[in-house]
Amino acid sequence: MGQTREQTIDQFAGRQFSEFKRALSDVSVNVLGPIGAEMKRLVADPGHVDAILIDGADRARLIAAETMRQAKDIVGFVRKQTGL
Repeated sequence: MGQTREQTIDQFAGRQFSEFKRALSDVSVNVLGPIGAEMKRLVADPGHVDAILIDGADRARLIAAETMRQAKDIVGFVRKQTGL
């Protein structure tokens, strides 16, 4: 784990493919295991996921609003002011 492709090729060159498969399996379990555990944790707490999505949408909306304002200024769209 944490090796370049070349280092891995050098490590397993001339060896049985089964040795590479065993090492690959170990790396897969070590890398993907925590991802699976996190997925289970998130599925168990949908409120947390919803809060993250809402926060992301709010932040994206702020960025988009400024971008749209700038784009409208560039193309000459003027927002009409109301006297409310």
